[in-house]
Amino acid sequence: MHQNSDSGHHKKILIIGLGQIGHSNAEYLHSLGLQVDGFDISEKAIERAIYEGVIDRKALSFAGYDYYLICISTHQPDDMFTPYDDGIMEVARRIAKEGRQGSLVGIDSTIPKGTSKKVLEVLNHRMHVVHVPHRYYGPEKQNHGVNQTRVIGGCESCCVSEGKKFYGKILGIPLHEVSSIEVAEMTKIVENSYRFLEIAFAEELKMVSESTGINFDELREAVNTKWNIKILEAREGIGGHCLPKDTEMFLSVAKNALNSSILSTAKTVDHKYRSYLIHKAMVQQ
Repeated sequence: MHQNSDSGHHKKILIIGLGQIGHSNAEYLHSLGLQVDGFDISEKAIERAIYEGVIDRKALSFAGYDYYLICISTHQPDDMFTPYDDGIMEVARRIAKEGRQGSLVGIDSTIPKGTSKKVLEVLNHRMHVVHVPHRYYGPEKQNHGVNQTRVIGGCESCCVSEGKKFYGKILGIPLHEVSSIEVAEMTKIVENSYRFLEIAFAEELKMVSESTGINFDELREAVNTKWNIKILEAREGIGGHCLPKDTEMFLSVAKNALNSSILSTAKTVDHKYRSYLIHKAMVQQ
């Protein structure tokens, strides 16, 4: 990377949360030769990041950093499918207490609509706040890694300016700027909710196909020959925590505008599909 006044090599960066989001961020930032420290409540996550050489050291304090990247999980500790923003707010309170005035707080974690401005309020706007939802696909990280096109929104215009300087100029990430931070917050929620719908339809189609004596794979292949259709595979059910959790975030917003949602039906389809797979496996034994 060409080094200039905006290269960031003299800046101090703290990544808070070293799970999938934080670890992949740290790996990318470290590859640019940037000074990256890490913090996580899990000592194993810290040890792994140090062992793999993606952070320089464990942060013992939040003081003295120019950039804070919040990458923590946003689901309930005991329920990975339920949204939870207490951790984000706890981190914000610590940054407010220890952080340097004028620094940038970048929220990469998926968060409910309205969270970023709550963070700004906790910080009393002593720091700048942007939301740049994380996008990352490990198997194709060369093209779909940390530095793929990302959405950016800021609480204030000064926040956007500082965010674009860091994510765009220093990290070299292509940015799609949106008019408000609420749009940025909704972006990742909508992406994963849409994916949930796509998978649920594939699950429904597989159940309908098999109940009517049609080969699902053959039907899917035939339908997908049309240029604007791409039916997904139906596998073992909608797993992980991102899609179910983010779908719940969308539903929490949708309930204020609608009496019902197709996502609620998609959740029902996924539950039925899981039961269908269990029953099918029992019959085949």
